[in-house]
Amino acid sequence: MRRLVAASAILAALLTTPPGPAAATPTPSVVPTDSERATAALQYLLAAQAPDGSIDGSIGETADFVIGAAAVGYDPATLHGCSDGTGALAYLATASDAAAADANKTGKAILAVVAAGGNSADFAGRDLTARLNVLYHSDTGEFGNGSTFSQSFAILAIVVSGGAVPGAATDRLIALQGTDGGWTYGSTRETTGGGDSNSTAVAVMALHAAGIDSADALALPYLKTQQVDDGGFVYATAYGSTSDADSDAEVIQALLAAGRDPLSAAWSTDSGNALTAMRAAQGSDGGFAYTTYGESAFTTSEVPAALMRVPYGAAIHFTAGRSLPATACPSPTPTATATPTATPTPTATPTPTPKPTAQPTAQPTARPTRRPTAAPTIAPTAAPSETPADSATHEPTPTESASPVPTAGSVVAAVTAESSSPPGAGSSSAPAGSSGSLPAPVFYALAAVAGAVAVMCGGWLVLSRPAVR
Repeated sequence: MRRLVAASAILAALLTTPPGPAAATPTPSVVPTDSERATAALQYLLAAQAPDGSIDGSIGETADFVIGAAAVGYDPATLHGCSDGTGALAYLATASDAAAADANKTGKAILAVVAAGGNSADFAGRDLTARLNVLYHSDTGEFGNGSTFSQSFAILAIVVSGGAVPGAATDRLIALQGTDGGWTYGSTRETTGGGDSNSTAVAVMALHAAGIDSADALALPYLKTQQVDDGGFVYATAYGSTSDADSDAEVIQALLAAGRDPLSAAWSTDSGNALTAMRAAQGSDGGFAYTTYGESAFTTSEVPAALMRVPYGAAIHFTAGRSLPATACPSPTPTATATPTATPTPTATPTPTPKPTAQPTAQPTARPTRRPTAAPTIAPTAAPSETPADSATHEPTPTESASPVPTAGSVVAAVTAESSSPPGAGSSSAPAGSSGSLPAPVFYALAAVAGAVAVMCGGWLVLSRPAVR
């Protein structure tokens, strides 16, 4: 019966309990958009920005930081780092003076200035366009040392600043294309098939910015040979078969400049494409890793523009005054926390001093006050052989024995104690009963009456017990 009642109660509870929220259904993870990924990468770079406004003290990385921020829609003028120090644009202005003889760095600085909405001919009192023109050698078509990156970024800078690219300059860049269709970093043509994806990508972007696509016939098939199983690209197959985010970013930009879709089947493998491989290289803090070497600002700086599908030289529009979220700056938190933590430590040290004084004072005072008083009171009353047991287990006995009406249990206990006492001990053990002056016949009569009552009550309880458990 009781089981039936319990089951009914459980069933009623289940039927009357309202269904809970859909917490049992797992919430699908939200996949960040490429714009959100780019913003996280910029926040990573903002945290890495030095007080002088640079990323790693590099014009190239800082310029990429500026271009990437503008591509996502942030105002490059707000890039002052977590310490609100010198801005990225101010660093480029100062650093460009020291790099005035470097066509690669000067061209990269111009790209950043134009992306930030500035004028390369009047940038913080500097004419970067004039500096670049000085570095051009009309007899050879070379800018600076004539390397792939010097030629490419000089051409891109001229295009974005509205100038005319000399034909000899593009001819010089095309002449550097190797027999395998790729370009190398150097200033000589590679004839042993030793090109790399990064140099090839920037050369393709520069030539397309100048309106030349004739090099694609060899350059694009070469880039395809640098794609590995995960869909990403390596720097060069001669250096390994693991894709890296930096190479992915530059190849994506080159394909976009050449009018190709980096997500198409032609540029994908069974496992993915350059974008999926690049996304997989992003860490939880927004930074991007170069293969197994971990995250770095160098690798991360190239990625935001690629995530936004913006190749070098493309038009960029941003919102004036829009800055990166402040959550990008965790570095001040440890500094502020460490200061107050160290201060209370010396102050708290003297606090335990009063504790040893208080504890010895309280304990000796409390313990002797109670125990010596209680022990002498009980010990003389009972027999010497029973004193330890009685004093330990029957402290409330004096209260119960003082009751004028003895109960059945106390009477039975008294009879038991009396029968176990030796002859002549009745008077000495009288305090255990209800009165020490009762004659023995009266005491035994009362005990007999109590025993009869107990037997009658016990019999009644047995007869009235329920038959069913």
